[in-house]
Amino acid sequence: MDYQSRAGSQIGGKKPRRAVRRTTEAKVIVSYMGMETAGLIRDLSTTGAAIDLQGYFQGMVGSTVTLRCDGLCTVEAKIRWFRNCRVGVEFDGCSNTAAKVHAYFKYFHREPILQRS
Repeated sequence: MDYQSRAGSQIGGKKPRRAVRRTTEAKVIVSYMGMETAGLIRDLSTTGAAIDLQGYFQGMVGSTVTLRCDGLCTVEAKIRWFRNCRVGVEFDGCSNTAAKVHAYFKYFHREPILQRS
């Protein structure tokens, strides 16, 4: 029996990620209480995303936001963390949201171009 199974799927007190996240650079509009902020989705999975915000944002952890992205359509998510100009969101877990993420990677995703200095 390994440590992870004995610890109830937790290592070091943190819950393991439920889904693999993939790096992306998708433009997104984050709507919160009638205010919209532009951003870039930096990593994305069927369970959530990390977004770099490009403007003022006043969301609070636990609040619901709406994300609008060309390839992802519109999805609702809950704010899980917010630091500096970056926010982590968790999707509601419904199969429709997972299908939208899969469709994004199949039809719209382009690997980010790495720049050398």
